[in-house]
Amino acid sequence: MVGFGSSNNRIAVSTGREDEATTADTTPLKEQPAKAETPKKAKPEKKEAKVTGVGEVVKVGKVEFTVNSTSTAKNVGGEYGQNAQGTYLLVNVTVKNTGNESITADTSFFQIKAGDKTYDADSTASIYANEATDFFRQQVNPDLSATGVVVFDVSDELIANPELMLQVQTGFFGTETGLIKIGQ
Repeated sequence: MVGFGSSNNRIAVSTGREDEATTADTTPLKEQPAKAETPKKAKPEKKEAKVTGVGEVVKVGKVEFTVNSTSTAKNVGGEYGQNAQGTYLLVNVTVKNTGNESITADTSFFQIKAGDKTYDADSTASIYANEATDFFRQQVNPDLSATGVVVFDVSDELIANPELMLQVQTGFFGTETGLIKIGQ
């Protein structure tokens, strides 16, 4: 048997046995304050890139990068190679693996920065420029280095920019970067 009473916001519940009758409080619950969300860990911020110059080593993660020289060309790979839309900026670099596992040098390690603009390396032209060394297909084991040419197809005005920077990075997402001033 169930009985409803309006006084004191109580409901009487009976199971048919007199000794088991109970009452329940029906007073509306007070609203509980929303639990504060646990703060999520912030994504790791990119560290401020250190700026070095041509001939200087910049360490990024477990890789050391050195720009040995820069030059320009209108073609890489000769007669069967590739012609530039603008002018090729050829950046001769050395990549040294200071980590514990082998790495493969890739054009994604390199970008040109000029002001707010970013320029990617021309991967096809870079392969032509490194036919003799296979720089971009070479495994670099720990404690060893590889030297090759990274090629950018850019305008003559960009090449003349004295603030031109080569950004080097490790990892697919480039979480660690370094800058090498290559402008003259």
